[in-house]
Amino acid sequence: MIAGGIDVGGTKIEASLFDAKWQAVETRRVETPATYQAIIEAIAAQTVWLGGVPVGIGLPGRHDAGTGLAFTANLPASGKPMRADILNAIARPASFGNDCDLFALSEAQLGAGRAYGAMFGLILGTGIGGGFCLNGRLVTTRGGAMGEVGHLPLPAKLGLPLLPCGCGRTGCFETLASGPGMVKLGQHLQGAKRSPAEIAAENGEVFAAWLEIVAALIASLQCTLDPDCIVLGGGLSNIDRLVERLAAALPPVLLKATTPPTILKAKFGDSSGTRGAALLAMQEQAA
Repeated sequence: MIAGGIDVGGTKIEASLFDAKWQAVETRRVETPATYQAIIEAIAAQTVWLGGVPVGIGLPGRHDAGTGLAFTANLPASGKPMRADILNAIARPASFGNDCDLFALSEAQLGAGRAYGAMFGLILGTGIGGGFCLNGRLVTTRGGAMGEVGHLPLPAKLGLPLLPCGCGRTGCFETLASGPGMVKLGQHLQGAKRSPAEIAAENGEVFAAWLEIVAALIASLQCTLDPDCIVLGGGLSNIDRLVERLAAALPPVLLKATTPPTILKAKFGDSSGTRGAALLAMQEQAA
């Protein structure tokens, strides 16, 4: 084994061991605990399971480079020195990155985005976020907010409810484009609580509205980062024919006379984040 990666999400904490060909040899997945201290302990246990290889850890949200404090919408970690607490718990070196950034790194270097110069990895799951890569290299900023696209504001033209978001603001894309957001969208439009799988299978009014919301988000990405391709990850990326259905929803919302970005599904599915974390560990700890 050459490296291990841990992907920390709102519902699971997954760890994988990778060989020299970047194939996952073994994977261990546990549910994300409800309390901060239990999350730190679960991450430490996953690190022990990975053994003595270089380890990378993908965490959601932003982690301030100055104060070291976390800001997360889907974990009880805001205001906590999460990275420092993990390092204290594991008592060994580790590399850290944003979970969406590491998903993008994995797909840009080894996955669906390899053939593209400018690639955005878009996570559609419990939350909404992403990472941007140019020529296979992850683009990051000191503030760490560049990929927090789920917290861009919804366009007023959609005429949809402005709901409170876990980030503390109101009317973010994440409130209606995430998995829980799709459920709320169904309740708003039809007064019924149904799962995202049920809404997508029906392929009716609610799913059409959800596609329009995600297409509007991609239009915002085009006007800011202008990626050649967008690679979809997260649980909602497994919706049947989502790539084709989303591509069809793009033309009406994009700028006139512009070429839509190519929409692709992640090669490595919802395990891509662990591979990106392991890649980061090898690149940083071998330097």
